[in-house]
Formats: sequence, structure tokens, C-alpha cells
Amino acid sequence: MINLYLIFILINIIIFLNIKKVSKFVNIFDVPDKKLKTHRKKTPLIGGTILLINILVLMTYQLIFFKEFLFFEKGHFKIKDIASILILILSFYFLGFYDDKHNLNPFKKILLSIIFIIISVTLNKELLIEKFSLSFYDSKIFLENFSIIFTVFCFVILINSLNFYDGINGQSCIYFLIVFSYLLISTKKYEFYFFVIIILTLLLILNLMNLLFLGDNGIYILSIILSVALIYEHNVYENIIFADEIFLVLFLPGLDLLRLTISRLLKGNNPFYGDRNHIHHLLNKKFSLLNTNLILVILAILPIIFFNFLKLNFFLVSIIFLIIYGLIIQFLRSDDKK
Repeated sequence: MINLYLIFILINIIIFLNIKKVSKFVNIFDVPDKKLKTHRKKTPLIGGTILLINILVLMTYQLIFFKEFLFFEKGHFKIKDIASILILILSFYFLGFYDDKHNLNPFKKILLSIIFIIISVTLNKELLIEKFSLSFYDSKIFLENFSIIFTVFCFVILINSLNFYDGINGQSCIYFLIVFSYLLISTKKYEFYFFVIIILTLLLILNLMNLLFLGDNGIYILSIILSVALIYEHNVYENIIFADEIFLVLFLPGLDLLRLTISRLLKGNNPFYGDRNHIHHLLNKKFSLLNTNLILVILAILPIIFFNFLKLNFFLVSIIFLIIYGLIIQFLRSDDKK
């Protein structure tokens, strides 16, 4: 394992020192348009490429040395399972890459996403959500014939909510750091999550230095890794017992996705096309980038604190958070109207 740490550190030092060369090689840039994209200069969308390089290194190490730290533990280490996850990661990386380059139609993205997910869950039954437990219900819920539909739905919602949530420097990296740190503390797969946290910290630094954006390719890879991790932790290893705990961890981006979708539909707009009505945009109109990210961090961890530390039940946590979120949105919008 020491050898892996040395390889891992060396690769990321090389990337950090050659970030401009990597950007030029990948050749995908986000160009400001003064409408939805208000950053000052064109910025490389290479977050996903850096993530992919690191993930391929980790997976190669696991395949060569049969180390059991990447999603898999003793009794669950199968080449086919690793292949299915690798296919999923690569598929979504190239989907995001193409979208960053050519601005793919949203409906085509969703259709391709569904196809990729179905292929992967067909290859790897561990990814299929066939049953789950809830903190407020004594019996397990078995999905039976609806398991594939439910699994695809969960993947698609999580990926799109996290993609919608991305919008200002530091925001997505910080959010993923919170979630993977939570998994690091809550589960036994500390080595893999530790690696992910290191990569995210590097990306956060580069992002805050305006040297890169995650891009859709980066958000998609992180969303897939998180989706797979959550499914394994709940379904396979049972480190996360209740599905509603996962719901609360992802509450903020999910709620903002729901609000934006409803708002756009009520206005007669296409819910898949962007605007500047996201919570991060509303906050950033009033506060600095630092304060906006601090507020988002507090909002992201509140449901976790209420549920895991204050031991409030799921419904009470949901009601309290909905009230807090609603009041903040109302305050920001009323301030806009003035």
C-alpha cells in the first residue's frame, strides 16, 4: 500500500506542475458568455480527466495486487464487478466530455445515461437496488420487478441534481468533500474515501486558483463514484443502514433541483436549460464567494447533524430543513425584487 501512496502522490504532483500542458492536451474550455457564464476568462474543463487518471491508477493497482479497498471487500472481489464500475465511470466521463465540448441535447444525455446504467447493473447485480430499509419503518421494502427502474431513477436523479448544483468556484468540490468525509467517518472503506478526499482537495485548490473547472465530465465521474459507493455501503456492507439517511445527506442539491424544475415548468421554460436562479447564484448576488460557500456548507451539513447527532427523526429533520431552505430562498428573492 505504501507503493500506491507514493505513485498516487507522484502522479498528482506531476499533474499540478503541468496543469497548463494537461489543459492544452485535453483542449476543452469553458468560455464566458456574460449571461449564464460570468467568469472572467476561458477556463479548462479538466476536473474529470484528473479524476479519471487517478481512478484508473487505483483500479489498476487493485487488479494487479488484488487489494480490497476500492468498493470491494473479501467475498465481493470479482473482476466482472470491477469491469462494470469501470464501464460506468468511462461511459459517463466520455458523455460529460462530449457534452462539455458540444453541448449535448439534455434528452439525449438522459437517454444515454439510462442505457449506461442498465448495462452496468445487468453486469453487476451488486449495483441493483432490490430492497432498502427506512428509519421510520420496521420492515425492509422489497422492490421486486421495479428494482431496475428504481435503480436507474436513483442514479439519474443523483447525477442531475449534483450537475444542477454545480455553478460557482469551490462549490461542488466542497460538497463532495463533505459527503465523502461523511462516508469516511461512517464506514470502514476509509482508504478509498481517503484517496478521493485527497484528489478533491487538489481539485478544490486548482478550482479556487481559477486553473480549472470540474466540467460535466468531472461532475459525472464524481456522481457515479458516489452513487456506487452509497449503493455498496447500504446494500452490500450495510454500513449505512437506512436509505433515508442517504436522502438527507443529498437533501440540499436534490431540493434545489426540485425547486428549479417546478419553477421553470411554471414559467413555461424547459427544466433542462439553465438559468441563474440556483441557490448558489442567488446567494452570490448578495454575498462574497467565500460567504456563499460557507452558507452552502452549513446547509449541506444541517440535515446530517439533525439526524445523526441530535437524533431527530426523518420527518422532523425534513420539515425543519424545508423551512430553513424556504426562508433563505424567500429572503434572497425578496431582496432581488427590491
